[in-house]
Amino acid sequence: MATSTRGIHRKNRPFEHHNDQMIRRSICISQFLKDSQMTSLKSNYITSIINDIISSNNEVENTPQSQLGLITDSDNADTFLRLNIGGTHFLIRNETVLRRKTGLLSLIVRWPHEKRVPLADAYLENTNEYYFERSALLFNVIYQFYLTGFIHLPENLCLKDLLNELDYWCIAPDKYLAECCCFNRNDNQLDSFRSSSEMDQADYFRHLRFGEYRLQIWNLMEVPASSFAAQIFTTLSVLFVFISILGLVLGSLPEFQLKTNYTTTIDSISIQMIEMEPLPVFERLEFICIIWFIFEYALKMLISYDRMSTFLRLMNIIDLLAILPFIIEIALNLFGFNTKNMRDLKFAFLVIRVLRVLRVIRILKLGRYSIGLQMFGRTLRASFRQLSMMAMVVLTGVIFFSTLVYFIEKDVEGSQFYSIPAACWW
Repeated sequence: MATSTRGIHRKNRPFEHHNDQMIRRSICISQFLKDSQMTSLKSNYITSIINDIISSNNEVENTPQSQLGLITDSDNADTFLRLNIGGTHFLIRNETVLRRKTGLLSLIVRWPHEKRVPLADAYLENTNEYYFERSALLFNVIYQFYLTGFIHLPENLCLKDLLNELDYWCIAPDKYLAECCCFNRNDNQLDSFRSSSEMDQADYFRHLRFGEYRLQIWNLMEVPASSFAAQIFTTLSVLFVFISILGLVLGSLPEFQLKTNYTTTIDSISIQMIEMEPLPVFERLEFICIIWFIFEYALKMLISYDRMSTFLRLMNIIDLLAILPFIIEIALNLFGFNTKNMRDLKFAFLVIRVLRVLRVIRILKLGRYSIGLQMFGRTLRASFRQLSMMAMVVLTGVIFFSTLVYFIEKDVEGSQFYSIPAACWW
């Protein structure tokens, strides 16, 4: 927390510091001059000190203010955001607020003065401050978040009041909770704190363009229990996932495949090859499902209140990986590369095969609509340290005994333990 006069007082500090140094050095020199047995060597030393004082003082006076980190009154208004929270003055740099890219203050910094005033409870012209009739004690947590990037939970604050304050400033509490507070708080408090992330999304959309319509579409796609239409949309999404997986599985059966002849060249010799391909109906079915997945993903990214955080969510990354092979294949066709005629290019054909294998990732999309799978994933994440320790213990035992059996059996003719990795399977 800072007052509005802090930046102005700062501009005289470097000069005051150097003046103090000059006074202290002058006193030392005067005391040194009083010594009656001063030699010529000492006189040269005193002369060098005086020259050093003069040169350092000139360097400070000639240094531009931008290099000294000075802030003048003229650029102060454009550099700082002045807030008055319940009678307490807060001063923060615009650059610091923009670094977090979230919350109400980030919108206030980006917007002009005319749009800022309606968001505040009042505007104080004398001090150029935006007044918010909120608790300054609770706002300290918000202020610290913009400085450090983490939310800390003070022991002397009511958790419910803090959640309401974070809600007012449009900051998602579960995303930025500091680890130190996770260990200091009990499980019930943390559960209530994390569950608040599922609060009414209107607080995040209310300051966005077309926020009301975007909120309705968001609830339709992300909150199945919000309405009957949302339940229908969820059922439709699950149906498309099942159809896509079913088509992928059935398309691998010989009964649903066609023989495709193609010619490949090996050592300048053309050879006729036969490859089994799924029936055309499965390709059309997959095309329809992919169109739905692309529409669903693009619409979600378009209406999201925080596109970066939405993009980085695990389930959305899975959605992107599910449609990525199809998008790359279409892009190659648009640029004149026929993926079905790339068999002679071993590396390119291998890439296409890998992309097709990635289609199995679609089965993970079901985790979005299964509470059981979500709970299982959260359990694995919460037990990550214990699982890592258990894996380390198992790996240590495997390497130890595989190394032991390798050195015992390596000289035996016909031994299956011809290397340590081969012995690991034992």
